[in-house]
Amino acid sequence: MADYPDLYSDGFSISAGPMGVTLTFLLSDPSGEPGPHQDQTHPVARLRMSPALADELVRIVGTTMAQAKSGQPSSQTTTKH
Repeated sequence: MADYPDLYSDGFSISAGPMGVTLTFLLSDPSGEPGPHQDQTHPVARLRMSPALADELVRIVGTTMAQAKSGQPSSQTTTKH
């Protein structure tokens, strides 16, 4: 078993300021009936990071997704922040 949580998310929200970035991962509730005042998602994890790490995350996600779309398996890791 991993020493860290393994979560699934099908949505996210993001907020950023000069001191940091907050990424909140969300999970939708497919069993809920639609309604005008019903929130159909709930947070499953919140990740706070420095603006520098957020920039690196954006770069690596873009590279990884481009490789995956072209049929190349890809795995990236960064620990420089």
